[in-house]
Amino acid sequence: MIVTDKGLDFLEAIKSAKGTNAKKEILKNNLGIGNEIAGSILYNTFNPYITFNVVKVPKVRNQDRKPLPPDEAWELFFSSTDQCAKREVTGNAAINLIHYAFMNSSEQQEKWMRKILKKNLAIGISVKSINKVAPNFIPTFDVALAQKFDMKRIQGDEVYVEPKLDGIRCLAIVENGKAKLFTRAGKLITNFDETVGKELILMDDGCYDGEIMSNDFTDLMRQVYRKENKDIADVYLSLFDYIPLSEWRAGKSQTSCRERYEILEDQVSRGYRSAKRYSALFDYIRVVDRYTLPSDHDKIKAKHDEFVSNGYEGAMVKNIDAPYSFGRDWSVMKYKAFFDADVPIIGLKEGTGKHQGKLGSFLVDYKGVEVNVGSGLNDELREKLWGDATIIGRIIEVRYQEETPDGSLRFPTFVCFRNDKE
Repeated sequence: MIVTDKGLDFLEAIKSAKGTNAKKEILKNNLGIGNEIAGSILYNTFNPYITFNVVKVPKVRNQDRKPLPPDEAWELFFSSTDQCAKREVTGNAAINLIHYAFMNSSEQQEKWMRKILKKNLAIGISVKSINKVAPNFIPTFDVALAQKFDMKRIQGDEVYVEPKLDGIRCLAIVENGKAKLFTRAGKLITNFDETVGKELILMDDGCYDGEIMSNDFTDLMRQVYRKENKDIADVYLSLFDYIPLSEWRAGKSQTSCRERYEILEDQVSRGYRSAKRYSALFDYIRVVDRYTLPSDHDKIKAKHDEFVSNGYEGAMVKNIDAPYSFGRDWSVMKYKAFFDADVPIIGLKEGTGKHQGKLGSFLVDYKGVEVNVGSGLNDELREKLWGDATIIGRIIEVRYQEETPDGSLRFPTFVCFRNDKE
């Protein structure tokens, strides 16, 4: 009798499938027929609210491996991760529990189980594609996103205007004396728990929206997920919004932009006072300055120009009375002299002349249009990345002047790899 592994079969099939439609068909075939193992794999990997709190599980020696039947091995693994996620076991006990599950799995199962623990399967699917096949299967992480500035979209006689920051978007959830930091895509950030996190818990429960900032953005991108030799002394969280936990969980807001900012300032002041009571520092949390301006383009542009002269990217223009928007909405607009986009690398092109034998440009996918991005690359990167197929699929930030009539980008320039985005 041939014993099949529904988990491995699903993972290998979807990884090797070419194209979005083929992958969706595999999702449909597995989730639709109730492949519970496939469902557990996806749910535990992509659910942004599940964290396993386990790192550095030792490899299993071949002589110690005693694989259970496939279904039982997966069941043991998910039972173990559930205990870790609920913090029923912690520290070395949690590591030992997961290691025991690995010992009772096959070598191939262990490889994929480790990817689940890291919440990074790298099989070419997203939460959006999963939820298209199985609506609401994965809880979404929908932070407010800005539209490009359009004067005709402004409502009311006045607007709020803030400097546009150049950092890593971060939504911090504070609850029951604990703080968790997430990227805009819902990926957990843990490298700042001992700095930013310890100050966040001096504030009341709620969701605090902002950007992780540093003096050097490129270096910040390297530090955000670094496991060793982290240099985070100058990293801080700059906050510009607050959402009550009840509204975040409901995915629907009623509290106005004006009220939310007042609560935010009050909470940060409360955190500062709490720190001072214990003679502690409160250096890692800041509130973005906000200005109230008439709904007049010349005045908004003048403030934008002032921000840019002070080193900011541009300006954020906000509707004073609007509730928090879950996703992209005209209640928040970005006013910039240039634009940026996060795009996947789909190919590498060799350089010419002095760059022959090195990377000439990335080939990226911008809304279905192939775009060459060569500007912004230094000689070290060109030499290091040429021929490195592992970077295909990674996300890079590209800065550009405008979209061309054929949908391409004018003057695209490489900014950095976006390690905070998948």
